[in-house]
Amino acid sequence: MKKQPEVTEQTKRNLRDAFWRLYTQKPLDRISIKEITDLAGYNRGTFYLYYRDVYDIFEQIEDDLLGQVADLLQSACTEENLFDLSRHMGYIVQMARTYSSHVTVLLSDRGDPRFVTRLKELVWPLLRRYVVPSAGRSDYEMALLAEYYLSGLFSIITKWLADGQPMPIDQLIDFVIAHVFAMSTPAPPVDDLA
Repeated sequence: MKKQPEVTEQTKRNLRDAFWRLYTQKPLDRISIKEITDLAGYNRGTFYLYYRDVYDIFEQIEDDLLGQVADLLQSACTEENLFDLSRHMGYIVQMARTYSSHVTVLLSDRGDPRFVTRLKELVWPLLRRYVVPSAGRSDYEMALLAEYYLSGLFSIITKWLADGQPMPIDQLIDFVIAHVFAMSTPAPPVDDLA
């Protein structure tokens, strides 16, 4: 009786792994349930015990990853309600490395734009609160900064993963904080070029 949940989880994992191998090779709408089950070594009926269709398995993978990111972000704040940017980025980069086979694809041009949007919605409140001073800025200006910061951060992570992680995580974080987040201080006005 105790083995049943373990068997169920292993079956789901095998189906997800098979789906993901196919997804890295071709678009979602060109993946069939038969391909997934053949690759995983199950029949179609087994697939339907856990998933409605290929879109459902894809959404569940995304939801699981985003749930883990949300958990990491919750733990990023200390009990004193302080924020350690290096540690927070370390969690995100470590999570990206742990799930690099998924994150690399999901953050790329082949990925789901909704995933990127949802990820930004999870991360932005902490960056807004602890990194980007919002005094005197409109909601629109803050939305522009959110897009700038998060697109850059996720692009750096995606490139780092795609390049085989040539820089240790600590060095990557130090580089980003020193060179990118240092730009959060207001720059002097630029003279009109005209």
